[in-house]
Amino acid sequence: MTTAPTTPAAPPGRLWILMNPSDPYTFRAPTLEVAGAAVAMLSTSFGARPADGQGEETPVLFGWEEWLAARGIDRAWMVAHREDLAAALDSFLIGAPEEREEVERQLALLPEDQRAAWRDERHERLRSSVDDIGEEAYETARRLRQLQPAPEKTIGAADETHGGPAR
Repeated sequence: MTTAPTTPAAPPGRLWILMNPSDPYTFRAPTLEVAGAAVAMLSTSFGARPADGQGEETPVLFGWEEWLAARGIDRAWMVAHREDLAAALDSFLIGAPEEREEVERQLALLPEDQRAAWRDERHERLRSSVDDIGEEAYETARRLRQLQPAPEKTIGAADETHGGPAR
């Protein structure tokens, strides 16, 4: 299993439930938009809802394109918010919301450099599905952290394709 660069004991953000037909997962995200974008990156067959039952849910299966567009979430938005998205994806934990507080307490007792290994071992022990949502979340977080914003083009800058000024 891929380990995250750091696995905070209790990452910041609201607690969300991943709506999916597989193992139960919870995760933390600061906003509905970050929660939705993180879930959509994994699969538009999934959805997210607040664990406290208060507030808006994301789509599940249908309506993602419209939902993302209505919130201005596109590739540029995802690159700009990549740290929040990566933190949300790294916070995925297998299990029900009522189990999460205890898991976060256990993680807090461990040195930071041992948290990801403990999380991964727990994940493998509890996972019953061949669909490894947790591993996909951690890998997606790793890839997001490698993204760099596209450089802005300036008028008159050299055009690399033609070797001269842009026309």
